[in-house]
Amino acid sequence: MMLVVLLIIWALGTLVFFIDPKKTFIRWASVTAFVGSGGFLATVIEETLLPFLWQHQLVLPGTEQLLYRISTGSSFLCQVGLPYAFLMFAVHSGELFRAKTKTFLSCLTLLPPLLMLLVTPIYPVLQLNYWLLAAWVFPYFFAASWILLTLYRREKEPHLRKSRFYTNILIIVPLLLMFILLYAMRIQHNYEAWRYNAIVVGIQFVFILLISVKYGFLGVRFRIERRRLDSTLRAITSGTQILNHTIKNEAGKLSLYAERIHSYARKTNQPDLQKDALILAESSRQILEMMNRIQGQLQDIVLREQWIDPGSLIEQVADHLQPDAAAHQVEIKAALQANPLLNCDPIQLREILTNLCRNALEAMPSGGTLSLKATLLKRHYLVTVSDTGTGIDKDNLRHVFDPFFSTKKGGNNFGLGLSYCYSAMQKHQGKLEIYSVLNEGTTVSLYFPRKRVLLPKEELNKEVNA
Repeated sequence: MMLVVLLIIWALGTLVFFIDPKKTFIRWASVTAFVGSGGFLATVIEETLLPFLWQHQLVLPGTEQLLYRISTGSSFLCQVGLPYAFLMFAVHSGELFRAKTKTFLSCLTLLPPLLMLLVTPIYPVLQLNYWLLAAWVFPYFFAASWILLTLYRREKEPHLRKSRFYTNILIIVPLLLMFILLYAMRIQHNYEAWRYNAIVVGIQFVFILLISVKYGFLGVRFRIERRRLDSTLRAITSGTQILNHTIKNEAGKLSLYAERIHSYARKTNQPDLQKDALILAESSRQILEMMNRIQGQLQDIVLREQWIDPGSLIEQVADHLQPDAAAHQVEIKAALQANPLLNCDPIQLREILTNLCRNALEAMPSGGTLSLKATLLKRHYLVTVSDTGTGIDKDNLRHVFDPFFSTKKGGNNFGLGLSYCYSAMQKHQGKLEIYSVLNEGTTVSLYFPRKRVLLPKEELNKEVNA
């Protein structure tokens, strides 16, 4: 049992690390998992590995002593290091503190664990003072929990807020139970209660898997979906280039022979054959146009970046769509809360917004409201396109980014609009997310990284003085 739990924690720590090892809070999340596994490692050594070695007479000189040192050392590391690792994960999980403050807190809060190292006999028998340990362990836990909850309350971005909500549930609640069983119960001289942590870890692992599939945990679901879409787009692009070349050649032949047939029919005065030739020529033209459109939306996007006023561009898109909106009895509202400069490809951004707005108009055949909003957040410049239309059901929502998937009925729609928008946002190091409720409406959010935003001098002064 303990060996299984140990392997689960190690697998979870490894998975978390490879989500994005460049991010400090991800590294601390992984460290928290591995440090927290120390108690289970000690038990596996003493109750599984050593008995196995004794039974099969595999104990070499010095091996037993080495394994006991590893056991007591890992147990000490777990009980003393886990609170510190959890606190560091919380400190680095957001921008609640400045970089210098984070460094200061990292050094300051390391003092109690170092003190425990100085006053605690570790080998041959680990002798921890649990009253002294509890004096700083529980404040660390509650401080870390307060930081995580504060970051959740302050989070404005919907997808990050949801991610923080489930991350807090999956981390704070299990750790509270573990801390009670590991520290509080030992103060009461119950030294075996910690074994119930194996059940806590097992339940936590199951819930992490379930939540990761549906909502995402520390970004796992998003990265898996993004990689799947990226590989799909690459495969589709490669295949379409070959198909496009072949179809264009054959359509060119159709057009050439249609021209000859039409010319022959005109000379020989055969009006019915002329009509057939014109239909054939029109069909070949439509095939060529269709393939050009498909190729244009799947080919690799090359950005021509410049600093622009995104608010002006958004207003231009809204003005351009006004006649279509009026025809659909749709009111367009634009709310631009910030006036920064954005480093982007204006043509691509215009195409993204036009695509999204046209989708919104088509979703409101009986009228409604199309809202365009721009907001400057702490880490992103957020542009949202919202409608009060038919919405998208859950089954279709998971496929909206798939190339050639479409809920629209029409021969001129190839289901490539959102795939193109997604790719264009990836090129801008940003992301595109969709939130939709059936029969209530849809909101598409475009997140541009903060490094692409340049504030005017007066805004910069406000930011510095804030």
